Amino acid sequence: MKNWIELNSENLKHNLSVFKSLANGKKILFTVKANAYGHGLREIVGITRDLDLFDYYGVDSISEALEVKKIDNRKKILILGWLDDEGLLEAIRSGIEFVIPSIEFLLRAEDTALGSELKGLGHLKVETGTSRLGIRPKELLKFFKTERLNNIEIRGIYSHFANIEDTTDHTFAMEQLNKFHELLKEFKSEGLIRHFSCSASALLFPETYFDMLRVGISAYGFWPSKQTYVSFIEKNGKDIELKPVLSLKSRVAQIKKLDSGTPVSYGLTYKTYDKSVMVVIPVGYYDGYDRKLSNVSNVLINGKTAPVRGRICMNMFIADVTHIKSVSESDVVTIIGKDSEEEILVDSLAELAGTINYEFVSRLNPLLPRIIV
Repeated sequence: MKNWIELNSENLKHNLSVFKSLANGKKILFTVKANAYGHGLREIVGITRDLDLFDYYGVDSISEALEVKKIDNRKKILILGWLDDEGLLEAIRSGIEFVIPSIEFLLRAEDTALGSELKGLGHLKVETGTSRLGIRPKELLKFFKTERLNNIEIRGIYSHFANIEDTTDHTFAMEQLNKFHELLKEFKSEGLIRHFSCSASALLFPETYFDMLRVGISAYGFWPSKQTYVSFIEKNGKDIELKPVLSLKSRVAQIKKLDSGTPVSYGLTYKTYDKSVMVVIPVGYYDGYDRKLSNVSNVLINGKTAPVRGRICMNMFIADVTHIKSVSESDVVTIIGKDSEEEILVDSLAELAGTINYEFVSRLNPLLPRIIV
C-alpha cells in the first residue's frame, strides 16, 4: 500500500467521551457529514455504531444518511443539508429526520409526504444571523399561528452560530442566542428537541446546550480554532485534551542524489544549494495535500523532519533527506501524525496553506484507504 490514512479508534472514543461528560445528560449529535470530515464515513460509523456516547448522526445528504443507516440502524440520523424532491421522499420513506430551512420547503415536504405511509420527521432551522439556510422567526410564528401540518411531524427546532469560533469576542453569538430564546418564548416547543450548540459553543458555553449538543470537528480531535482554545483556557483556567484521530502516511517511492544547483519539480521554484539527497513521495494535491504547501511544509521519515522541496504535484512531491541517515525505498513517510518524538499537525499544515483544519481534512481524497488502528 503506497498511501493510506490511519484512524485511531481509541482517540475517537476519548473525544466523544469528553463531550458525553460535558453534556451532563443532554443528547449529542455526532456530525459525520463530508465523509466524516474526511476521515471516512463508513469507517467512523463502523467504529462508533456500538457506542452509547451519542444519540444522533448528523449528515449532509440522503446518500450519506442511507450509508450510515446500513451500518448503524439503531441511532437516529438528521440530514443537516438541503434536499431535492427525490431526496426528501427517500428520507420520508426511510424514517430519516431532516432539516426544514424555509416555509416553502415545509410546504413541499407536506405535499411530498402526502400518501406516504410514514410522516416526514423535520427539524425547523431558525435564521438568527448566519444568513444561510433558515426560517426567519417572524415567518415561523406567522405560519404556525394559522396553519396545521398533517403529514410532517416536527421533531426539533434549532439554529446555528455564525461567529463563535474565529473570535474571542462572543457578543454576536450571544445576540443570536437571545434571538433564539425570544422565539422559544412564543413558539410552542414542548416535546421538541431544541439545539444550537456546535463544537466551539459546547466547549465554551453550557447555556447553549438546550436539549442536544451538535459535535463536529472536535470529535475528531481538533479545536475549532486557536481563539476557541484561548477562550477555553481563559474561562476554565485549564486545558482539555482532544486527541487527533487521523494520520496520513505514504512511502518513499524513489531516492534521488542531486548535484548543487539542480532544479526540483515544476516551475524550478527550488534549486539545491549543495549536493543533496531527495526522495519522491507518491502523494499530491489530488490526495488533498494542498499545492500551497510547496516549499514550506515538512514530513517525517525515520522520526526526522524532512522539508518539502519544490512544487506539490498532482500525485507526488519531493522532500529533502540529505540530513537523514539510512533512508530506503518503501520507508514510511508520515505526512500527518506522529513518528517517534516528532509530529505533523493538521492545524500547522492548514495555517501554511492559508485555510482551516475543517477544510484540510474534509478535502482528503475519499479513495485513500482508511485503516482503523
